[in-house]
Amino acid sequence: MRIVSDFDGVWTNQAGEAEAIRAGFARDAAALMGVPETRARAEFDGFLARTHAEPHLHGWWPRGHLTAFVDEDELLATGAVSVWLDRATDDPVATRWLDALRAAGHETAEDFANQQFGPAMRAHRRTGQHRLVPEARAVLDAVLGRGDELVIVSNSPNEKIRAMFREIGADEGDGLRFVGDAKKWWVDDPAPKWTVAGRDVLVDRPLYRGVLEELRPDVLIGDVASLDLAMAAVMRAEGRLSTDLRLLLRTNPSSSRWAVAQTELARDARLVDEAVDSITALVG
Repeated sequence: MRIVSDFDGVWTNQAGEAEAIRAGFARDAAALMGVPETRARAEFDGFLARTHAEPHLHGWWPRGHLTAFVDEDELLATGAVSVWLDRATDDPVATRWLDALRAAGHETAEDFANQQFGPAMRAHRRTGQHRLVPEARAVLDAVLGRGDELVIVSNSPNEKIRAMFREIGADEGDGLRFVGDAKKWWVDDPAPKWTVAGRDVLVDRPLYRGVLEELRPDVLIGDVASLDLAMAAVMRAEGRLSTDLRLLLRTNPSSSRWAVAQTELARDARLVDEAVDSITALVG
């Protein structure tokens, strides 16, 4: 059996990493605005709440396309807030943020967020607090020990994935493979949509589609339905992947209820077959 798995949020818990990124965003913005960090963080949390009030309209917008929704992944918070700021032309607090960011040389709040995300993530990694989930080694041994193949397909770079698996004494080979920089977020044509629970999920993702066509998984697990599962669900419905393909959503505190609810629909109409709370589900 070939299992294709996302990495961040599946083999890791993202709460600490996400908080470090949000805190860094607010701290650096506070310095540019000349206001206390606590004030900037409170304002940031207010902006984030407004995006969560309409999650189907907010999230991650690479190349100008909404590729994942803000309530699917804690790591999307700064990206969602930055795009909201760029569009909030009638909000005086947002205007103060934008004025400070532009004065510092950032064309948009989104540019600021993109420049800040990677360094903040790497800084948190250097603290030693970000590791694979405790059950990772046991699950890996069980899956590979029965002769299955595990392919980690992630937007994160291979270097990050390799380093974190090496911390539990695992490297590529003997059934374990890493495919980093998968660009699941890359949308060519925004017109093809799959409307799921009132949300338009963009499904022309040619780079990820190519990865799935090559790997042809038996099981696919991810924590962000629109990024990890939707393309595969469409391909399964079209007969381009096996009709026996099983789609698992690894849930966490930021998992969207709309995605979890898809397990109750007819198979051809759902993007989640089962919601699981741990990679230990792969052992079964």
